[in-house]
Amino acid sequence: MTNRPYITAVIDTYNHERFIAEAIESVLAQDFSRDDLEILVVDDGSTDATPDIVGRYSDRVRYIPKPNGGQASALNLGFAEARGEIVAMLDGDDVWLPQKLRRISEEFERAPDAVLVYHPYITWVPDENIAAEDTTFFPLRGTMPLPGEALLRYGSYGTSAMALRKTLASALFPVPESLVIYADTFLVILLPFAGTVVGIPEALTKYRLHGANLTAFKVRDERKMNRRWRCYASAIEAAKQWLVRSGFEPSRRDIALHLRRHELAAQVFRYDFAPPGRREHFRYLWDFHELYRPLWTRRYRAFHRLLSLAGFVLGYERYMGLQDWYRGSDLSLAAREKLFPVLGQEAQLP
Repeated sequence: MTNRPYITAVIDTYNHERFIAEAIESVLAQDFSRDDLEILVVDDGSTDATPDIVGRYSDRVRYIPKPNGGQASALNLGFAEARGEIVAMLDGDDVWLPQKLRRISEEFERAPDAVLVYHPYITWVPDENIAAEDTTFFPLRGTMPLPGEALLRYGSYGTSAMALRKTLASALFPVPESLVIYADTFLVILLPFAGTVVGIPEALTKYRLHGANLTAFKVRDERKMNRRWRCYASAIEAAKQWLVRSGFEPSRRDIALHLRRHELAAQVFRYDFAPPGRREHFRYLWDFHELYRPLWTRRYRAFHRLLSLAGFVLGYERYMGLQDWYRGSDLSLAAREKLFPVLGQEAQLP
């Protein structure tokens, strides 16, 4: 390939021998000019047959092996090696839909100041024949400070739904390599400070759930849960440090709200393996209420206040058990949605 490509597809992978061929094939099947596309596979120290499988595509794919270091180290290497103006990322266990690169290139051409084009996923469980689109996606177009509702609804995407303009996104790289997972969270938090972020309300990636995902797993594993919390919290702290270095004040109201959303999510990850006491759980529910109340109807605000009190009375475990029961009941959900409607789709029902 002699000419500089317009887009580089960076596929990061680790022991994805079952999936990596399908990921590569989904890139090769793109409705996009072959001459304008470069494909890199960054192998984060796989010990399975991944190198041999990727080798079958050596005429179209550049294979970059490295010692195992985690997600941030793989993304950093792929970003550094990419020659394209646009860097589109794909996890080795996910796949792109055929129109992905054409659609994101159209959006970048419409918005020369865009640092990011992102889109929703289809959550995909092929073993169970499940493919569900994300109905909570909020297609934002803007930069910080984000206005009103957008500030509370931006951010529902991950690595495989992320395409970056390299010249603008380079301000955020290298991502701290301590983020062996949730390197994408660091980027999600900071990209609106580097340029315009553009959301496409069209699912262009299938996110595969297979039981061994790094951040979503079926079998309870306290070691993985602890790592998930620590890395997510570290991503937030690293983002704060970047903001300070770059002249942004984390205590500024809009930035503080932006960060607070992620801090509350980190608390939930901690509660998965270290349940809170009554007071802490009540404080979390109340803080959640105060953050998201602008998105809710008056009736739902009243309902959520009652839930906060219920969380204190019942305690965390009994409260969560009751929540699981009513979320599993179509009748109770229908009644709640009728009596206490919520407008902010991204705010999960408590």
